[in-house]
Amino acid sequence: MAFTLATWNILATAYIRPSFYPKTPRQILDPAWRIPALVRHAQGLGADILCLQEVEAEVFAPLQAGLGGLGYTGTYARKGGNRPDGCATFSRSDCFTAATDTRIAYSDGEGFANSGHIAQFLRLEHQGKRLAVINTHLKWDPPDTPRERQWAYRQIRQVLDVLRQEAASSTGQIVCGDFNVLPPSDVVEALRTAGFDYAHRECPGISTCNSNGEPKLIDYLFHSDSLRAKPLLPAPIDAGTPLPSADQPSDHLPLIARFDWVEKSESA
Repeated sequence: MAFTLATWNILATAYIRPSFYPKTPRQILDPAWRIPALVRHAQGLGADILCLQEVEAEVFAPLQAGLGGLGYTGTYARKGGNRPDGCATFSRSDCFTAATDTRIAYSDGEGFANSGHIAQFLRLEHQGKRLAVINTHLKWDPPDTPRERQWAYRQIRQVLDVLRQEAASSTGQIVCGDFNVLPPSDVVEALRTAGFDYAHRECPGISTCNSNGEPKLIDYLFHSDSLRAKPLLPAPIDAGTPLPSADQPSDHLPLIARFDWVEKSESA
């Protein structure tokens, strides 16, 4: 009854500026090379559920074709505000049945402009269990932004409200994606306070990107206490690791964990 789940920001082509990636050869940034490489990399992850961010419609189509040939079913939700990308979630159809699929447009708060950021909320059925999965890309905030002014904090509070409302109808819950925050953050604290833990919390030193020459963990797999996580370690990177590269076609690394269900007798 165990399953694997991966989250991965695949880097929207629209956001690529060669000057941002001085260590990456130009051909690696070319969509003609990079989009097929993204498909191959996604196929090679072997996850039962694959949650992707910064997915453009013209990239979702080849992903759907490539993963569909391996038995995955995919769904796509685009950001608002004329943004070019969104979130996509794929699941193995022989393992999961999708019950509902909802696009959540963040209401960023009175007095704030609409960020356009969204979340995908899926209810999946898995061998008699009901799994709620939220795949999201939270908006970045400048360092030292007060909590009440943080886009990401307001957005994760909305996610938690959704999950609280549906808690009685799910056996387990997962919130994953690119959160654009480090572990010591208000966003992570809010999730931990609400009873969620992240799969790689006890894996010191791991990083999922190295933007601005700083390796950091900003992608997460949070789960409810009805699930037990066994993290898989991402490839090691440091400040000098070129991303994207021939081996890693995005500026983020995929983050993967294996999950199993905690029986009531174990948590009693």
